[in-house]
Amino acid sequence: MTGTPVIDIRYEGITVQLTPEILPDRDEVGRVVADHILRRMAAKGDAPFLLGCPSGRTAVPVYEALARAAATGADLSPLVIVMMDDYVVPGDDGVFRVVDPEASYSCLGFARRDILAPIAAAAARGGTTPPSAIWTADPADPEAFDARIAAAGGIDLFLLASGDSDGHVAFNQPGTPRDAKTHIVELGEATRRDNMDTFPEFTDLAMVPLHGVTVGIETIAGQSAEVVMMLCGEHKHAAYRRLIGATAYEPDWPATIVTECRQPLFLVDQAAAAVRV
Repeated sequence: MTGTPVIDIRYEGITVQLTPEILPDRDEVGRVVADHILRRMAAKGDAPFLLGCPSGRTAVPVYEALARAAATGADLSPLVIVMMDDYVVPGDDGVFRVVDPEASYSCLGFARRDILAPIAAAAARGGTTPPSAIWTADPADPEAFDARIAAAGGIDLFLLASGDSDGHVAFNQPGTPRDAKTHIVELGEATRRDNMDTFPEFTDLAMVPLHGVTVGIETIAGQSAEVVMMLCGEHKHAAYRRLIGATAYEPDWPATIVTECRQPLFLVDQAAAAVRV
């Protein structure tokens, strides 16, 4: 798009200019990303394809588009869903555990209900084998998650989104150091308020868990072959302006790690970019 701003991307001494691609709406963002994933999967053949996934609203159109592809015969059986984060609560012994997967705000539950189940149903209609693997971090040993990802050869593609008001990516909070790996984090009020919009049953801030387990900033940048940053909706315009001005990781807005990732794509809809047609 003529006149679209660019971002300087630096990784291991290499500078690339990334032009945000502005698409009509969130459904078109989802379709484009899903098509990209399918091409990357086809290039790997039968080898496992590790897809780093957020829960919440941003990536839902991607998951829906993947299900539509499975219904028409696309083979998604190599897909491994690697969840980026989840809420955790302390037990009576003080050890953190993930929330009940049956809870609607559970990220593991989201992966089962909102990512894999629709794809499995679609694969049954399309006559293909559905994917079944979901990886999540164990809050009792968070950094083991990084080791597991590394042993598998890394994340093939990370789906990223930016928090509306504080720039969190996964559950990484403002101030997260660049070298952070998977860790337990205390969630700030801005992140928790953002998630009240994601999960309507959170009718009061006190209902939102205070802690989470999350992949780290280094996990995202160092363990991924490719990332896609997606911003959709008017409420993401501030995030869009912040990201198009970034040239390196800025700890006060963790989503700026996209500037230091390999093969980054930046897709936004017209509402997020404040483009009028």
